[in-house]
Amino acid sequence: MPATRRWKNRPACLSAFVRRLPALAFCLWSAGSVAHHSHAEFSSELTVVEGELLSIAWRNPHPAMTLRVSSNGADETWQVQVLGNINGLRRDGVTGDIFTVGERVTITGQPSRRRAGLLLATHVSFADGSEALLGPDESTGQAIYRGQGTVSAPRAASEEPEGLFRVWLVAERFRNPDLPLRPEARRAKETWDPVTDDPQLGCQPLGMPGAMMSPHPIQFVERGSDIELRLEEWDAVRTIHMSSAMTRSGVAATRMGYSTGRWEEGALVVTTTAIDYPFMDEHGTPQSEAVEVVERFTLSPDERSLAWEATVTDPGTMTEPVVAFTTRWEWVPGEALQPYDCAVLDPPLPVDAVR
Repeated sequence: MPATRRWKNRPACLSAFVRRLPALAFCLWSAGSVAHHSHAEFSSELTVVEGELLSIAWRNPHPAMTLRVSSNGADETWQVQVLGNINGLRRDGVTGDIFTVGERVTITGQPSRRRAGLLLATHVSFADGSEALLGPDESTGQAIYRGQGTVSAPRAASEEPEGLFRVWLVAERFRNPDLPLRPEARRAKETWDPVTDDPQLGCQPLGMPGAMMSPHPIQFVERGSDIELRLEEWDAVRTIHMSSAMTRSGVAATRMGYSTGRWEEGALVVTTTAIDYPFMDEHGTPQSEAVEVVERFTLSPDERSLAWEATVTDPGTMTEPVVAFTTRWEWVPGEALQPYDCAVLDPPLPVDAVR
């Protein structure tokens, strides 16, 4: 096996695997518990499975594999979903070519509580002793990929900040767990099933405002008098209309809505309406057609950090406006957006095995 698949910047969590499995369980569960797609069906207890790789599908939103496992003299086929996504894993030095069909591997992960033989993989060990994490390098509970650069490195003269208009990598994220939902909205959220109701599993992109709560980078680009906001996830593009001549009246509702922006004390303030996406986030929180999202993007004094907060007003589902999401991005020189290229797994994971 090539030496390049050995984990190059092994965090303390991975070292714990050699000493005691519970320590690794704590480290990796922190990342998986709030990853971008819902992983609510998976147990917090870790399972170690050894077997032969039968197939590998290295694609977004999450890579998947099948594994032949011998148990009590009989063979079982396990479905393995990788915790990370291919863009983030690539930034952390892990690519699909480290796997070979027919080789034996040992995979550590969180078993599904609803589908037998389904594992959310967080770590893999190979027969030659090499190993790799299959999730975010920084297991801080944020599902964040730092990339190969470091935000604390001294900047070169050619790496001076350029204001807002560049690529930003996620440093930390927060979602408000105490949304003031109306009773009917709360009931709708409680009945939402991530196994059958999550449109992302069919490569259907998230809409606003949840699309902004991504572990993937974003990029601001000037487009005449307007601003184009590119999101790596789903290869999405938002247009922020900065001209005072533009109005929202008569605009058709779309997944990303219609956004107008203004500069306020150095911050970019964006108001988005006309959103026809039915969910506020990737966890099934409902939103109505009356939703309005006001975002505030604020550069740090040294222009190496970008803070964002989104205030959501939705009289159809909430009793009052609330700051629902915040994110802090960091500038890592040399980073660029990567294609997302989502593909539905064929065959899909066995939804009919739900019990």
